[in-house]
Amino acid sequence: MSATRVVAVFGTQQGSGVLLAPRMVLTCAHVIGDMEAPAVAHPGRAGTVTAELKWQDHTLDAALLVTDQDLIPPDVATPLGRIRIGFADRDVPLSHCEIIGFPDIQRYGPDGALELDQYRATVLPVAGRLRTALVCELDHPAATDRADGSTPLQGLSGAPVFAGPVLLGIAAQVPQGRGHLRVEGVPMTLIMKAGMPLQIASKAELVTEVHPQDERFRQEYARAVKARYRKTRIFGIDELGTNEATWDLDTAYLSLEAGRPERSPDVAGSGPYRHVQVQPSRIDTLLTGRRRTLLRGEAGAGKTTLVWWLAAHAACGTLGPELADLNGLVPFVVPLRTVHSRGTGLPGPAQLPVMAQVLIDDPPPG
Repeated sequence: MSATRVVAVFGTQQGSGVLLAPRMVLTCAHVIGDMEAPAVAHPGRAGTVTAELKWQDHTLDAALLVTDQDLIPPDVATPLGRIRIGFADRDVPLSHCEIIGFPDIQRYGPDGALELDQYRATVLPVAGRLRTALVCELDHPAATDRADGSTPLQGLSGAPVFAGPVLLGIAAQVPQGRGHLRVEGVPMTLIMKAGMPLQIASKAELVTEVHPQDERFRQEYARAVKARYRKTRIFGIDELGTNEATWDLDTAYLSLEAGRPERSPDVAGSGPYRHVQVQPSRIDTLLTGRRRTLLRGEAGAGKTTLVWWLAAHAACGTLGPELADLNGLVPFVVPLRTVHSRGTGLPGPAQLPVMAQVLIDDPPPG
């Protein structure tokens, strides 16, 4: 999934970049240089797309590009969803990280075509602290020195540094005298503080360790949720046959409306506040931008169907533009009726699959 976000960037020099959104690319400022119309290419589609320079900070060596069309190919099975931003612990090295980009050494063929390369690395949070640099040590030397003194890793500038699915920063330079074992970059925390104009993540999260099997388990859990909650049954209409009464929620169009209650004082203006129901709106509009939502309604109003519909579509990555931030996330469905009947309180991570009645193997160690 991380590799889907990697693009090639063409400014005054060729570099790499990371998709923060389908039309938004983060790269290094020195890659853009004074190029008025930089271009971006995704490995999954032919040709390049012209981009507009939206923001840059030469001190940090970071730049934000915006295109007028999606860079993700339409045949990509899993959409991007909202990117996760993070930072490493202040003192403990963070292993199992990766850097993905388009270095010069990876070119192939008579025309020197671009090709992706991937490097396993450990983030060293103490190294480079005084310069606020993101320092990565590669697991193995990436290349050997060239006779002309140029770095064979040229083109890696702007490449994302991932800890699992979490973006820690972008690569900016390969320091000399380190045998091509070190890559220094710009932390995402500094880029976010520098005034980048578009909101791309709710907050930066602390990453203390990376488990290589987490992503595979996440995908398996999403598939299990889809299998469990993709069908709903319609009751109360005798004319419907067995097949007609069962709907596939992962392909169904669900039209539900709800009203957002607003607090209003009583008529006299001195009593307690009461809730006043306002004009109903589409449920996907009401859910947009809300991290916590309590939905109440009469029996049969569609509350359970809505939860199942959200779970199935989020697992498939097929929610529309209003709820696109949920695409790519794993939904955890917790049936409160089951929780109440068991009398065990809200479940922890180990109990979630049992409560949600999904068939999934045990999570990997850690």
